[in-house]
Amino acid sequence: MADTAQLQKVLKDALKGGKSAVGAKESIAGVKGSKGVLITRSIPPALGSKLRDEANKHNVPVVELQQSSAELARLVGRPYKVSAMALRNVSDSDVRLLMR
Repeated sequence: MADTAQLQKVLKDALKGGKSAVGAKESIAGVKGSKGVLITRSIPPALGSKLRDEANKHNVPVVELQQSSAELARLVGRPYKVSAMALRNVSDSDVRLLMR
């Protein structure tokens, strides 16, 4: 698992292009074409399983984060809780880094 500094760098790069989906429902809709999906430990179970199923269907890796949705929101600079993200414009090496 990547540390917070590495996660923050990857998230900053992912949000630059503005194409990453932020939030569980948006991530479910935006899984297709994504390079990776981030899920926090505090995602509601029903949304988490639906997001994992959708990611498996499109062969997109899922990264289980140790952070809560409030902590992820702080990392991405959102004033609301963020329980999941679908990352589109990140490099493959960044996704591999998060999966460690």
